Amino acid sequence: MSAVPAGAAVGMPHPFRMPSGTSLRFALLILSMSTAMATTLGGLVGTAAYLGLGGDIDGITETMTCAAAHLPGAATDPGKFARICPQPNLGDQTALGLAALGALWLAVGIVYWLLPAYRIRRRRLRPLPATGLADVRRTLDEMVAVAGLRCRVRFVVDWRDRAPSGLAFGRVGRRHVMLSTGLLQLHRQDPEAFRAIVLHELAHLRNRDVDIAFLTIICYRLFVVAVAMPIAVTAPYALLIAWLLLPSSLLFQLQFILAMCALAATVALTSTAVLRSRELYADARVAVWTGGAPSLRRLLAAQCGRERTGRRRSPFLRPHPPAAKRLAALSDPRVLFAFGPREAFGLALTCSLVYQQMSQWAEEAARLTDQGSPLSAVVPSLVLGGGVAMGIWHAVLAARLSRGRWEDAHRTGLATAPGLIVGTFGDKMHGTALALGVADALPIQLSWWLILGAVGYGFVRWNAATARVWAPVVLAGRRPLLLVVGGCAVGVALLGICLGHAYAAGAPGFQLVPLPRPLNLLPTPLDYLGFVFSTAFVLTPPQWVITLAVAAAGFPLAARLGVRLSGRRRARASTAGPERFLLQAVSAEDSAALLAPPQLRPLKALVQGAVFGAAAGLGLWLWHLFCALVFPGPIERVGAVFSFYQLALATLLQLAVGFVVAWRHARGELRALHGILGALGAGLLLPLAAITARDHFACVRWGTGHAACRVMPDVAFAVSATPTVTAWAAALALLFLPAWTACRDGRLRRPVIVRPVTSEAGR
Repeated sequence: MSAVPAGAAVGMPHPFRMPSGTSLRFALLILSMSTAMATTLGGLVGTAAYLGLGGDIDGITETMTCAAAHLPGAATDPGKFARICPQPNLGDQTALGLAALGALWLAVGIVYWLLPAYRIRRRRLRPLPATGLADVRRTLDEMVAVAGLRCRVRFVVDWRDRAPSGLAFGRVGRRHVMLSTGLLQLHRQDPEAFRAIVLHELAHLRNRDVDIAFLTIICYRLFVVAVAMPIAVTAPYALLIAWLLLPSSLLFQLQFILAMCALAATVALTSTAVLRSRELYADARVAVWTGGAPSLRRLLAAQCGRERTGRRRSPFLRPHPPAAKRLAALSDPRVLFAFGPREAFGLALTCSLVYQQMSQWAEEAARLTDQGSPLSAVVPSLVLGGGVAMGIWHAVLAARLSRGRWEDAHRTGLATAPGLIVGTFGDKMHGTALALGVADALPIQLSWWLILGAVGYGFVRWNAATARVWAPVVLAGRRPLLLVVGGCAVGVALLGICLGHAYAAGAPGFQLVPLPRPLNLLPTPLDYLGFVFSTAFVLTPPQWVITLAVAAAGFPLAARLGVRLSGRRRARASTAGPERFLLQAVSAEDSAALLAPPQLRPLKALVQGAVFGAAAGLGLWLWHLFCALVFPGPIERVGAVFSFYQLALATLLQLAVGFVVAWRHARGELRALHGILGALGAGLLLPLAAITARDHFACVRWGTGHAACRVMPDVAFAVSATPTVTAWAAALALLFLPAWTACRDGRLRRPVIVRPVTSEAGR
């Protein structure tokens, strides 16, 4: 048998061998719901308690006016500011928010427990008669046996509904399936259609998504009543009061309302996405049980014809997927593994809104370290990175099983970046800084948003590349979920470091250390970027941070070793391999192709990076020599502003070497990873060359007696600076090289239009 060409599908992924997309979207819904409730209700409860205990609006207004007038001058002295402007006692906002959140979730639990009984009572459902419907009862028992349910199912009848319909509902320990009168009549008219509908409802019970569906509906309606409607009613009054009492807080109110609107849209779209996803997975379960679900296909085809002639509704607002998409999912299960921009944007938006609160909770609960440390970003990074990374691995593994590629990597990264940025509009700390007049200037904010967006985009691209090279190891492993969780954990750790530094760099002026000066006093974006760079190198991060960043950059390249180890284990375990992830068996050639390691040449990329890095270091040294003899002005001016410019130059040159190495591997499958390793290889010599070039410039320009001249290089400084420079170069390579690869692949995938050439004689 001939081998399957590259890119051709070898099999359809099994819908139930990997985590469900319904669970991922449900987790996003719960997170966004909790964020909205804690953010909104905590402030409302605190304000209500303040007014109820004798406070008034004039006290809040006086405090904000005093803060707006005195905070810029006392930004570096919190004690002085507290003496000048005493703060109103609004209570512990964190405790109030958690209390309100706990009360709301208690209400959700009570409603969930009582809702099945209320539904039975309201719709007047009656148990299925034990006599008179023996043939129906026998068919139902057969289908329950096919479903393999571990719970007892109680069938009830809606005698008033003449349409053929069914519904699975209930709570833990008490499951029901409703059968309409029209469905019971369908048992005599079309037994196969009856079986398809009932099996679909039993599939909901087997997939354990009944609780997810009811909690989704309850959470969405509670969100509308407890969050969306109060904000919609109070928003105009909040804007009016802000305009009358403190005009400087008007922009803060606007950005808070916009962030809440974005969060409300996320909740609404995610709720319907959860309900649509569970329907597709129920259809997939019926297809697995019945070998393709021919009866269900026939019903969906008829429904598809009716939908074309009826009134159409936006697919993003429909709780049920259209019949055409359900048919497509039955034919191609890859539809079930989709993870795209909407989910990534919602996760990024939600996590950025509560990043500061979650960081403070982590610091106070575990007493991890001082404020602003990368360790404080562990909890929010786990929420954001865990959800996004799991979704990416989910989609990439499904694409690997069909010998394809995950096409949404670029768009998902672009959606994650604005999700992080938009979330800062509603962030409490930045909103307060804006209201008090100490927020960073707009150009500086744009520079910081660029950094934050690059972190989100790079995280998505890194996970996509890592999941792609580790896919053969996951498919061959005995416990594939552990490998996936391990890969996601590495990505979460890397994201925690990046977010910890990025959010610290964007903190408003009143929370910064007094040295060198608050960010709101920096005049230009270049000064801000210079401050960020100087802080990164002067305040060197801990060695474990540098080690983890470098290890994360090289983690994808360890996949070849993982493939070899998994291959040895697979030889002793006949149950391992990609066949268990597919709906049908495949040939030995196809199985070997799925387990083949990607075309990675890490040693070659490392050697090329070291060679090109040495050449770049020599060029940098000669350029400093030329400038010292002929054209010293630029180096003198730049060195007067940025004392460590040579380290920044070394970082950029390492990044350039990474691009060269990636370009030389243009025919490789994952050239961005080669470029990252090339940047690491260039770090062996480039930092040392940059430091000695600066020293040599001073010696040639001002003589060996000058203070800046070191005839012998400072070995201690070179040794301490090299890991930092290499880590920053690897971080930049993680951000920019995947983006360059995506743009290059996008150009290569564009169809080329070939126009016929006509000769002069033919005209």
